[in-house]
Amino acid sequence: MDTATRIEAACETAGTGQAARLLRFNDEVLAQGEALALAYESGRRLAFDASIGPHLRHVIEHYEALVLRPFAAEVDYDQRPRDRTLERSPALARQRIAALRATLRGWAQADLDLEEPLLVFTLGGVQGQWPMVSASTISRELVFLASHAVHHFALLRGQCEHDGIAVDAHFGMAPATVAHLQKSH
Repeated sequence: MDTATRIEAACETAGTGQAARLLRFNDEVLAQGEALALAYESGRRLAFDASIGPHLRHVIEHYEALVLRPFAAEVDYDQRPRDRTLERSPALARQRIAALRATLRGWAQADLDLEEPLLVFTLGGVQGQWPMVSASTISRELVFLASHAVHHFALLRGQCEHDGIAVDAHFGMAPATVAHLQKSH
């Protein structure tokens, strides 16, 4: 499919619930994280503290940077608390994810404009030496956050299997990979 056809197809679906689908996608990704925290809450604390917790904290704090941002038109993923308590507590991780999911459901009910512009602040350079700013939108940042979470879940999948934790069949798999696999069967 050429670029013009892809753009036309995307534009056709954009007006028919794309914001709702994007919020649902993020809710589904967060639900996977919530289920993961719940699975470790029942007794695999050492494994959570050592490997799962740091990744889950990182994902949660990135979502919180967008959802709980102090300035409506700005997000800064680098200015997050790096809460070590969150890394050690699957119950706290589950609670924080539930709160994020509730907020995103509120956004859907309020019909929040996801095309609202944002400035994204970050540090660049391999030593974090360059402050940078980029224009974005809430929808673009939600795409980033879901992709970012899936990437971290992919890193965790092997540890979950090692720990005997059952995860969703698509846990840590990019949506395009899942779609490709479904087409090839």
